[in-house]
Formats: sequence, C-alpha cells, structure tokens
Amino acid sequence: MTTTSLPTRLVDYINELLPWAHGHQRKAITTFVAAIIDQQTGCQAALARTQGNQEAAVKRLSRLLHNERLKPKDFAEWLCRRALRQVPRTGRVRFTIDWTSEDHQHLLVVSLVVGRRAVPIFWRAYDQTVLKGRMKRYELAVIKRAFKLIFQYVAPPRVRLTADRGFADAALFALLDTLGIRYIIRVKGSVKVELDGQWSKLNTLRFVGNARRRNLGHIRYCESSPQCLWITLSRARDKKGHWGIWYLVSNRPLRAQQMAMEYGHRFCCEEGFRDAKWYLGFAQARIKAIHAWARLFALFAIALLVLTSVGMRLLLRRGPQARRLLRRVASRRRDRCELSLIAAVIALVQQDGSLFAALSTRTKFNLEATLSNVS
Repeated sequence: MTTTSLPTRLVDYINELLPWAHGHQRKAITTFVAAIIDQQTGCQAALARTQGNQEAAVKRLSRLLHNERLKPKDFAEWLCRRALRQVPRTGRVRFTIDWTSEDHQHLLVVSLVVGRRAVPIFWRAYDQTVLKGRMKRYELAVIKRAFKLIFQYVAPPRVRLTADRGFADAALFALLDTLGIRYIIRVKGSVKVELDGQWSKLNTLRFVGNARRRNLGHIRYCESSPQCLWITLSRARDKKGHWGIWYLVSNRPLRAQQMAMEYGHRFCCEEGFRDAKWYLGFAQARIKAIHAWARLFALFAIALLVLTSVGMRLLLRRGPQARRLLRRVASRRRDRCELSLIAAVIALVQQDGSLFAALSTRTKFNLEATLSNVS
C-alpha cells in the first residue's frame, strides 16, 4: 500500500485523532499505520518496502520515530481521548493495567476492554535502567494521569479496573479508593488476612469440601498495613489438571463468583498484547532509543484502534453482510468464533482495501460484543 493509495477514511481518522501534529507528520503517521496493517511487522526495512523508494522511506520513518517534537505522551493522551469518545454513554466500562516488555524496554499500558480483547489507550515506556526502585511510583503516576483523562468521558461509578498480583499494594488501593475507582485485583497467597481474630496467610486457607469458591467477607488485609477489603478465593483446574487459585480483593461487596468473572476480563489485555506483538508484528521492532520505541508503539496502538473501529462496523453489527465477511476468514463453528477481531479485520482489509470505508470516528464501541459463529 503506497502513499498514493492511502484510504481516504484512514487519512481523515488520523487527522481527527492527532489535530496537534503538523500535516507532514500526520501524513507520515498515516502512511506507516497503513503499512503496519498491510505488512504486519515492526521491522522498519519491511515497512519501508511498501513505499516506492525504499531508501527514502527508511529515512522518513527514522525521522518520524526520532522526532523530538512528537512527544510520546501526546500520542498516548490523544489516542486515549479518541477511544473514550467512541465508548457508549451508558453501561459498565472495563479497564486493565499491565506491563509488557521486549528485552530491556518496558511498557506500562492501560487498556480498554472491548469484547474479549483489550485495546491499549494509554501507556508509558521505560528503560530497564530507570525502573529499579521506582516501578510502584510510576504505576501510581500513570493511573493518576490516565484516569484523570478517563473521568472526562466516563463517570467513576461506571469504571471497573482489574490488575494482576504484581500491582497489589496498599498505596495503590488507597489511591483507587480516593479516585472512586471500583477494582478487582489478584493478590499473592503469602499475604496475611485477619480471619476470626487471627492473622493467616491466604494460601493456608482451605475450601470447604469440593467447593470452588469461598467468600471471606469484608476483613482486614495485610498485617503490616491493614485495610478492610472484600476478599474471595476461587479455584479451577488447568489443562494439565492442576488446581489454580485466585486470591481476589475488591473495594465492592462482590461474591466470589462475581469477582472471579469480573477478574477474568483482565486476560483480555494479554490478548491485546498478543494482537500487537504477533498479529501486527510489534515484537519484531528493534529500536534502542526508548522514546523512538514508544513512538513506534503509538503507531501500533493507532492501528489497533483503527482495526477495532472497522470491525465494529463490519463484523459486530450482525446481519447477513457481517456473516458473509466473516465467512471469508473464519471456518464454520458450532459455538462462538475463536478468531480474534483484529486478525479477522486485518485479513479482510488486506483482501479488499475498500472496506476502510467503514472507518468512522462516530462509531460507538459495543463493549460486550464478540464475534458470532459463522455456520
């Protein structure tokens, strides 16, 4: 896909997404977002080969990624605003926060859950050398900034935040309570809770008989820094038959089954990372400068938002047209379709570039939608 054949709707979408960027910058961003979707790679040479003059295209991409006037923070904040404008005005809105890394470079990402996938909408990039002793501080700072933006579009009572046990921390719980964010977070089994007047490690508490869930109630958590939280235990067998146990805490009075189902949405961010790294090829990127690496990730985040928006219009509104399109890229299923929405849309737009005509900034996300079967 060359510069001269860029879809008009994609050009318009990115112009509206990044109104602060100069025209030549937006044009370059649009060119390489289209190249990422077309080539599914983070290799700069492969992206440049989509243009007429490869040597000039490599230099153009390098200038874009190393342009100090393009602040990585601006990319994240404006993409966050665009994604939130496409969120419905009512209903629950789920977010996840997690780290992902490539070698010595790390991304802290806040993602919006859309169906069974999560779209990165806010992030910060860090080099390994700056994280030692500062990781918790960065996590709190990112959450403060991200939700300051989020609350401009989504009221706090609508928000649900999930995070893995690496984030469990008294300072984080206190911050989330102050912000009014409802959360479900997994914690480590080695943490002590006060039950029946005694402090016991969570991993020493047992289930009753063959029960798979246990409600501990609203009790004190963490002996060294006590605070009252709703705590539950849930377990399930993995594919190898081994028991896996979730120790979950929340600031809302949820039963064990409710808490486990809500926490299950956290894994959507893992699928989102897989879409960015595998389906789009971000894992192939090799850039030493952390800010340039962050700018490249911004291009991939824009591509994911574009693909999700197109998928909403083409595949998730049901009807005969959606079934016909899905049949091009998915086999028949008796149950739900296991194909990623991102993978399906990539395959479709590579076959037929005119499908970008479905891209619109006015598209509202259906946050509960999943791909239907195509039998």
